[in-house]
Amino acid sequence: MPRFRPLSLPTVPLGQQLTANLIPDPVTPDARALVATATSYPSLLRRARVVRDGAHFSFVTPLPLAFPYEFPPPSNDSVSDAESVERYLRDFEPQRTNPGAAFPPARQHSPPFPSARLVAFSPQAHATCLPHLDVGDTHAWLQQTSGVQKVYSSGPSIESQTSTGPVDSAATGAAEPSHLYGQDRSDTATARQALSDWASGRALRVNIQESEPINDEHGTGVHFLARHEDDVQNTKQALAALHTRTSYGPWSLRYGGHQFGQWAGQLGDGRTVSILETLHPETGARHEVQLKGAGRTPYSRFGDGLATLKSSVREFLVSEYMAALGIPTSYSLCVVSLPDLPVLRETSTTAAVNMRIAPSWLRIGNFELHSIRGEWESVRVLGEYVAREMYGWTDVVKGGETWADAEARAGCEGEPRPPWAARLVKEVAKRNAKTFALWQTYGFMHGVLNTDNISLMGDTIDYGPYAFMDAINEDEICNHSDMMGRYSFKMQPTMLVYAIDRLMDALAPVLGFEHVHGRALRPGELLASTKEERQMWADQAEEVLYDDVRMLVQTTLLDAWATAWTTRLGIASQRRIGVDRIKSEIVDPFFKAFYGLDMTRSLRMLCDFPGRTNDIEAFAVSLVQDAAAGVPDCASQADVAAWLHQFKTWLDAEARPASEITNAMKRVNPRFVLRNWITDDVAERLESNAPDTAFLERVRTMCANPFENYAHEEDAELCTVGRLLRTNTPSCSS
Repeated sequence: MPRFRPLSLPTVPLGQQLTANLIPDPVTPDARALVATATSYPSLLRRARVVRDGAHFSFVTPLPLAFPYEFPPPSNDSVSDAESVERYLRDFEPQRTNPGAAFPPARQHSPPFPSARLVAFSPQAHATCLPHLDVGDTHAWLQQTSGVQKVYSSGPSIESQTSTGPVDSAATGAAEPSHLYGQDRSDTATARQALSDWASGRALRVNIQESEPINDEHGTGVHFLARHEDDVQNTKQALAALHTRTSYGPWSLRYGGHQFGQWAGQLGDGRTVSILETLHPETGARHEVQLKGAGRTPYSRFGDGLATLKSSVREFLVSEYMAALGIPTSYSLCVVSLPDLPVLRETSTTAAVNMRIAPSWLRIGNFELHSIRGEWESVRVLGEYVAREMYGWTDVVKGGETWADAEARAGCEGEPRPPWAARLVKEVAKRNAKTFALWQTYGFMHGVLNTDNISLMGDTIDYGPYAFMDAINEDEICNHSDMMGRYSFKMQPTMLVYAIDRLMDALAPVLGFEHVHGRALRPGELLASTKEERQMWADQAEEVLYDDVRMLVQTTLLDAWATAWTTRLGIASQRRIGVDRIKSEIVDPFFKAFYGLDMTRSLRMLCDFPGRTNDIEAFAVSLVQDAAAGVPDCASQADVAAWLHQFKTWLDAEARPASEITNAMKRVNPRFVLRNWITDDVAERLESNAPDTAFLERVRTMCANPFENYAHEEDAELCTVGRLLRTNTPSCSS
């Protein structure tokens, strides 16, 4: 398989690219607006503002710097403070070479970006998502440099490093972009440095064709600041430009969301920048690469756009663990710390950037914002793109003949337009229901199930104050900010129904239109309708669809939940008896009988029960002792023994050898679980004077292989209950 350096990775075909299909922020109508010109206003890339014209995204570059920025004083009296700020920020943006010439796809070393140190790398994420990416000796380098102070993988600070010790001399010193990124180089150290530069936002891909000259008039915000048209006209211009964009650059999404049950308005990617869409070279699967902690965007609101090392490593590790459990999830390829960049949260801590990957980062909140603002063309464009490109429904038409043109042809139907809205809602419902079912089976708690955190693809995304249940308690809350328990373990399925309701609200006029007319909307058709017509269609959608979709969520979730639980308990052949009996006779009694015991250790011990059913009371004693979590009023040995007697009758009905059942159970019941105290220890060791990347790698390996026996003393210690979750629940700011 050919391997590529980061800036040479092939992108998805133009017709599938997000930035070629969706509507851009008018401040950056094209990737050319990212290139610094004499008249550009780069502060608009970082300034929190309400983005207009039905935009789905903003072109924006990574800039992980401390905020508020420290601007130098004007160089002379003739320069205003405002112009001095713009001049200063232009140095941080891609620089124009020759007007009219192709722009080289790199930015490196010019302004003082923070130096970076690779601290984590996932071979699993690499193989699953980007096997065609050349990462050089990254994995070996991380092991060699564990515990070494002041070592960097990219940035100005590597110039002060010597070639002695564990640091490869090829990684030291400044180098020209052609040296670092040329495909003629096979050196593993320069490949590692290229990855580090890419993952930290230092190396940037902005592709501009020779047919797209860069002039001053293309600068950031120039057209926007000069325009006086109304938003409707601007939206029409943006729509007319769809599918004609050929330049390519990084972007952040614009979306809204309901947070803790309240509409929060425009949110968006406040600290994440997507930098590439690429296809898996063998499977053809789409993967979107994103930097989290990449600095301010127009959606940062009052934040600094940065991420802490602790939160970045927590997301890195849990992505690895969830994938190993078979739970749909985003991936994290690597984490780079920025040791010289402090971040202020509850205390001052170290900044980091997490390079994460998913098929798409679009979420329910993307539809909500456009619907609530009456940006109906944005809703249609987004829906058609998701249906055709994300879900692969090739019968769905993107764009096509406008409503006005169809009217002018006096009723001629033209090309067929199969409905997509109801299919889309049901697809989001089914995908997420299956994911939530696995959460409920493995004791995972997301912590912040706002609608802006629920993926249209059904993946687990935006890990913040997550946790895995330790002491069994269905009322468990893992988010310190969740005072009322809205996102507690037992409430997660209810929150999915709530989120799908909000998605149906956002699409309600479209859903009703399709029900009434039996086809999808044409461009401009919903905008041409009256408010009364849209309300009528929305009412139709609620009447004919809402209850069916809610039932779909419930049945899909329960079916997947019953399948997963019967598999964990070794009674998979008995799914035929129905969800209700599985729930009422075995799983609900389990949560009651084992209350206060550790969930993971209890289920792992149950793997041995099929071979020890001859002495249930003795087994109950050993299980309660091993799985004790120190919770008052926890389950008694008598409670556990009573459940085991019932469980034995289910196992007997399997009519399989005990060893076969035990082996099957151990393949789905992890010995190791990623607990909050473990991620805390990882972060503390990384933030020490001698960063312990070896310990992080050990934990990552256990996350990737959670079903191993782990009998070795050091590994077994990481499989203990440790410090209970309730003593260290993170907040939303995580």
